[in-house]
Amino acid sequence: MEIKKILVADDEDAIRAYIERKLDKLGYMVFSAKDGEEALEQTFSNLPDLILLDVKMPKLTGIEACKIIKSDERTKHIPVIMLSAKAQSHEVETGLGAGADKYLCKPLGFPDILKEIQAFG
Repeated sequence: MEIKKILVADDEDAIRAYIERKLDKLGYMVFSAKDGEEALEQTFSNLPDLILLDVKMPKLTGIEACKIIKSDERTKHIPVIMLSAKAQSHEVETGLGAGADKYLCKPLGFPDILKEIQAFG
């Protein structure tokens, strides 16, 4: 599957804007969300090819949003890459247990994120 549409969900404006800009320059169609509820709205209305999902967000956490995305027939196939500053093994296990396809620990550079995106496409 070719990755063309990406949802970037992160409550930190600077991080979200940075990733969006970089992906946009590479030709991806980028949608964004600043909290878990908005991430779900964007997911179900735009059906992205891949989701970058921060774990710690307001309204709904990335863990909660991921569980909903992965339990719905329309969206369960969409790869979810979780991004988090929480790097302890039990937190990584929680993210993967929620259905995330990959769990990346912050801080990380854009080349690392792009490499993971390209691995799915």
